Amino acid sequence: MIAKDVPSLPMGDSPDLILVPATPAERIASIRLNSIVWKGPLDVETYIARENHLLEQRLTRDGLTCWILVDRNEPEDDRTILSSCESYRKKALLAHDGQVEEVGTHGVGSVYCRPEFRGKGYAKRMLEELSTKIDTWKMEKEPRGRALFTILFSDIGKKFYAQFGWRPYLSSHLALPPAEGVTHGAGEKTRDLYAEDVRSNMCNDIILAKLRDQLRVASQKSTGAKVAIVPNFDHFVWHWAREEFFAQRLCSHRPPPMIKGAGNDDARVYCAWNRNFGEQPEDNILYILRWVYDDPTTPEEEQTLVQAMAGILKRAQQEAHDWNMHTVEFWNPTPLLQKAVALLDPDAQLVHREKSSISSLRWTGAELGLGKDVEWFLNEKYTWC
Repeated sequence: MIAKDVPSLPMGDSPDLILVPATPAERIASIRLNSIVWKGPLDVETYIARENHLLEQRLTRDGLTCWILVDRNEPEDDRTILSSCESYRKKALLAHDGQVEEVGTHGVGSVYCRPEFRGKGYAKRMLEELSTKIDTWKMEKEPRGRALFTILFSDIGKKFYAQFGWRPYLSSHLALPPAEGVTHGAGEKTRDLYAEDVRSNMCNDIILAKLRDQLRVASQKSTGAKVAIVPNFDHFVWHWAREEFFAQRLCSHRPPPMIKGAGNDDARVYCAWNRNFGEQPEDNILYILRWVYDDPTTPEEEQTLVQAMAGILKRAQQEAHDWNMHTVEFWNPTPLLQKAVALLDPDAQLVHREKSSISSLRWTGAELGLGKDVEWFLNEKYTWC
């Protein structure tokens, strides 16, 4: 798969170009190409090993597809990869007119075109082709035979993907610094969560039933569809597999990261997190992947909940310090979480991202009579891929 000379390559609008699933060898070749951007502190071979490790996780082992844009005239395993991306099959919920149903969807990630090939329209052609394929890809078992929406996270701003239908959604976050020597106050009952604690407290049938009910009620109160990526345990395991792979290779002098979040049983509030290891110190971030709690019904309940959230965030700050993380971050905080952050850092500012990790959703439900508007629930870090 040696690249042709750039002048001899076809332009992006050539009828000879096609978007196809990569062969196993071509998938490795595409990973090797995009490693220049995403390998972080790993060497290329270790980065490939990480991607193979992630492919083995329950979330992705049967639902990941590596797509490549190639010339149809070239033979398999000897094709020049002009552009590439991945799609991830996911479970989701759709609510419309008071009815909730399980549906399938895809997340799109790892969109890449090597620098020397840019300017020929390959990424544009790839996404045009993808938008015609992905709605029905691996959707044979869906009642409608297709996905009604797909998601991606843009690191190149809000405009490029919007032209193909992936509209930018709210992309904000709050950040706290790591903190050493954090101690719990006498009234705090924060406890560490391990993997099985996250499963039992954040991924159980009761939590899923509450989410379904939340979507159902919301769809009765306002027009337009409501969707959410199901926050099942497989999502968390995938994120933890990523952090554990890094930790094993970059922090081999210490035990692997076993603490996966924190919670307060009395206030019934829990969060799961993971540690992102980057190439630069500022890329080392403890991300809170998801929060779970019940909305308070009285001012007293709200005060108790906010204080419990603050205690959990303090524990996250300590964990960030222990793992040499630059910040603690979580996406699209609710007003309650903003109040909790204010207790710890009154100067913390809500950041609205304009370039990186822009949550984007492509909705095609209008074609099936589900309306032109859609609201994205649980737009949290666990959905990132």
